Order: sequence, then structure tokens, then C-alpha cells
Amino acid sequence: MGYFPFLIDSTLRDGEQAPNVVFLRKEKIRLAQMLSEIGIDEIEVGIPAMGEDECNTIQNIVRLKLRPIISVWSRAIKKDIEQASTLGATCIHIAFPLSDIQLQAINKTYGWVEDTFSKTIQCAKNLFERVSVGAQDASRCPIDRVIQFIDMAEKYGVFRVRFADTVGILTPIQTIEIIRTIKKKKTNMNIDFHAHNDFGMATANALTAYQVGANSLSVTINGLGERAGNAALEEILMGLRQINGKTKYDLSTLFDLCRYVSVISGRPLPDGKAICGKFAVSHESGIHTQAILSDILAFQPFNGDILGREKCSILFGKHSGKRAIIDLLKRQNIEVEESRISLLIEKIRNTANVIRRSLSSEEVVDLYLENKGI
Repeated sequence: MGYFPFLIDSTLRDGEQAPNVVFLRKEKIRLAQMLSEIGIDEIEVGIPAMGEDECNTIQNIVRLKLRPIISVWSRAIKKDIEQASTLGATCIHIAFPLSDIQLQAINKTYGWVEDTFSKTIQCAKNLFERVSVGAQDASRCPIDRVIQFIDMAEKYGVFRVRFADTVGILTPIQTIEIIRTIKKKKTNMNIDFHAHNDFGMATANALTAYQVGANSLSVTINGLGERAGNAALEEILMGLRQINGKTKYDLSTLFDLCRYVSVISGRPLPDGKAICGKFAVSHESGIHTQAILSDILAFQPFNGDILGREKCSILFGKHSGKRAIIDLLKRQNIEVEESRISLLIEKIRNTANVIRRSLSSEEVVDLYLENKGI
């Protein structure tokens, strides 16, 4: 691609808007530090209008002087912008509802956006180094309105426009058409793509947006966020690495970061979750395990240790083959006649049927020792 997108992590803002998720101040501070260690470009740390506690947390994070840009989120209300300016963040993101359905929900029309935009942005530009604006629910707007909104952003010197698929309705093909249209007409505008995951396409849409010209991507750790969440930071990071054949980010603590957010959010990671799920680098099938004993990448797109987790994991069960079992026993300095492996495989499969899951390496060794006479 020749460039990497600018990554904006919104776990501390959009992520905490997920149902039943509340982060403590010390957790937010630690999370911001971990994001900085990975090299995330910008951290959207919260919404000052939420009150004193939120403002104090934002100030604590600002005082850390982390590498990423620290931004705050605001409604298009002057007093909210003025309050946000006292906390030390250098960037503010101001959201404007753009679709008719969202404007009607607050008893406004698009004329209100046009009337409010100039005075709101002029106020923000006097108080912040950078001003970003959000085209909220842009995916349910006519493209002409989105272009008109970007025209206003250009006119008033806004440095970035966030195209938000607020209710997650886009497909990758639709994303291609929209982002290409925008970038063709607005070549110089920094376009941020903010994907939601209502139909399970947030990561795909975000990576697609990047591949056709989006400059920035808004993400959250583990895809945490409202309803079904957002594009997942870890999936985007690894997707970018796959697309570009390299990465500018330090991925060595990514697994720890995902596990930490899982704990503090009270949202356990599904075992099969992409990138950082428990079994994302695990194998049981005999065909697969035989191949990865020669080359891990035969049946994995990446070596797990680049994330700070195990390279790969071999489990044993109904689909196990001989080679993986022989290799396991040899690594435990246990010699067994190959002619007896078939009997051990039968024991493993029977056990897996009874306990209805795969067996770990330790359980296989115990099973062998318990049935040493087989």
C-alpha cells in the first residue's frame, strides 16, 4: 500500500459505551499506557461532558505525556467544547448527526448542521491544536450530503472527517464505492473510517476502507463497543501486517492487552476469537498437526509469538493423528512402540467423546502412563 493508516483507539470512549462496561480510573490509565507501548497513533480518551470524574481521568492521562495524540469526544455544543479545552487534550472530535433518521430523533434538520457548523468549529479551533469532525450515521445518508459536509469541513480548516457507519450496515463492496467516491472528490481531506459490527463486518469494512484510500481508522480493543461493537484493534493490526507484509507497531504485548481489556470489561474472549482467542493458534486435526510440526505457517497465517503468546498449540482428540502423539511423547522422553500408537489414539478418542472436548498434552501423557500396558 505504501502507507499505514493513522489508528485511533476509542476503547476508553466508544468501548466503555458497551452495555455493562465500566472502567476504573486506574484501569483507564493502564490501558492508555499499554496502547502507547504498542505505538497507537491517537487515543480517544473520553467525553468531558460526562462530568467531573471523567474530566479528572482525562487530566490524569494527559499528564502521562504519552506518545499518542490524546483526543476527546464532544457534541456540537459550545459549552461542551469549552469545558473539554481545560483538560489538556490537544485534539477534539465533534460529532454531527448527518442522517435524517438521527436528526429527526433530536428534532433537528440538516439545516441545523449547516447553521451550527461554522460557529462550533471556529470555537474549537481557537481552543485546540486539531479539530476532527464526525459525519455520524453517514452510511445512511445520500453521498451528496456527505460530500457537502466534507466541503464545510474543508472551508473551516478541519483536519479530519470521520465517516461513521454508525449502525454497521455497510458491506465491503459498498465501502469501496463510498470511500472511492469521497477520495476522488476530496483528495486532500483526511478521511477516518469508523466501523460498527452489527452484521459482523466491521473489521472487513475498515480494512477495505483503508485499501481504497481512507487515511485513518477508528478501532477498539477486542471490538468492544455499543451493541455488537466496533472494528477490533487486534484484527486491524494483524490485517494491516498481512496486507503490507510488515508493521510499524510493536505487537509483542498485543495478547496481554486483549486479555487485560477482557478482564476489566467483564467480557470474556470467545475461544475462537480471531487473533487473541484461546484457540486462535490451536490445532487438533491430524493433517494440520503433521504439517505444522514441519512449518507452523502451513496452517497458520502468523506465528503466535509475535503477539506475546504461544507460537501454536497442539491439542488431542477425535481428529488426532499419529505423528503429533509420537512427537509429544518423544519430547517428554517417553519411548513408545509405534505399533501401540493406534491403541493410544483409540484411548484419546474415547476419552474426548466422554469429556466432550480436546485433551491437553499433559492429559495425553497421563493417559499413556495410566495405560502403560497398552
